Amino acid sequence: MEKPAEQKKGMAIAMKYYYPDYFDDFECVPGHECPDSCCIRWQIVVDPDTLKKYRHVQGPLGKRMAEKIDFSTGRICPHGEDNRCEFLNEDNLCDIVLELGENALCETCHTHPRHEEVYPNVRERSLAMTCPIACKQLLERKEPVNIDCYEVHARKEWDPFFDHKLFAELVPTRDTLLSIAQDRKFSMNQRMVMILGMAHDVESRIHHRAERKHTSFPLKNLPFFPDFTDREKHQLRKIRKAYCEDTAYEKIEKRLDEIIYDEKYFRQENEEPVSTIMTDMLFALSTMEALNPEWPPLLQSILNIREEMSREESRGRMAEYTEQEDEIELEQMLVYFLYVYCCTSAYDEQLLAKCKMAVVNVLIIRELWFMRWMENDDMLTIDEKAELAHWYVREIENSDENMEQWDSLMQRSPRFAIKKILKVLRRGDILKQTH
Repeated sequence: MEKPAEQKKGMAIAMKYYYPDYFDDFECVPGHECPDSCCIRWQIVVDPDTLKKYRHVQGPLGKRMAEKIDFSTGRICPHGEDNRCEFLNEDNLCDIVLELGENALCETCHTHPRHEEVYPNVRERSLAMTCPIACKQLLERKEPVNIDCYEVHARKEWDPFFDHKLFAELVPTRDTLLSIAQDRKFSMNQRMVMILGMAHDVESRIHHRAERKHTSFPLKNLPFFPDFTDREKHQLRKIRKAYCEDTAYEKIEKRLDEIIYDEKYFRQENEEPVSTIMTDMLFALSTMEALNPEWPPLLQSILNIREEMSREESRGRMAEYTEQEDEIELEQMLVYFLYVYCCTSAYDEQLLAKCKMAVVNVLIIRELWFMRWMENDDMLTIDEKAELAHWYVREIENSDENMEQWDSLMQRSPRFAIKKILKVLRRGDILKQTH
């Protein structure tokens, strides 16, 4: 991990850098060796510092830059049906790199798929699954992921509109969620049930604290956030500890069975079938912006297949598929989504929605794999898994509009009610145990 230079002496504030332990293992694959270039179907915006350099480039390349880059916004005009970057040549190599070297790349092109989420005095780095190479490397990994951290002295960053107190509670909460996601004595479905349960319980305490801001006159009218009370901090620590116990899932299962998940609920004739719930989730994707023109036809073909399959056939085939699937691949993706999404709830207090996004993403990718497995006569390679997983994540994460819509759907849409997600998870676990 390349550490940034420390600031001037006397600055005692620690800047924390978090990153997964595989972060430095990534190496870009050039040209046509890459199965899906990041320079295609992606709007690239050049940062201001690089724009200044591009203004002074001479010759044919400088002329192309003047014509194809909007220097007022930094946007590079894509071209062709595939929306290729203007500077991506027929060999899928960058003409800027070939003529000026890698140091001439803009910040986005130089760092991708490395991503950095910026918080006051905290930077969280990740390798985006939108890259097919990074995605495949993650799926091939068998050992649990560790989130490493180092600190450097830096100038204190303070944003009065950022909820520093909430963020301080979200980091250990996220650590616990990652620990649950990697607890292999439980099935993946059980782990996802516990993650949703914990997110729900933690969020209820977060909202309880938030009520004081809305009911207190000075807090309501000033950019201050109330402290968590000693009791609330104790409750949050208690929740984190409880969900790490060996009996955590057993207690959740008992509570669910007693309240809403009795055997009557699982009878298909009495309640909405799991196949319908999954179809509704997939249909929601078809209402979002499509970055790849081949994405809508793929979704439609899956919806058509689901429509043609009977409930019994769907349950039976899914049971066969889950019997041979590698849950470690699902685990690695769940860890990725939780790590990237959870702490962003510092901006909106919607931790449960972020965890629902993580769980639903895994369920949808599993569904894509399941459909491809059936099409391939019960065969599925790691390359096909990486192709479908990175394609799906790219459709979601490479569009700000889609990310906002996806988050909003998790918060408000009945399609993604926690009751429905839990039913999918519980039904899948029952099928796997009884097959």
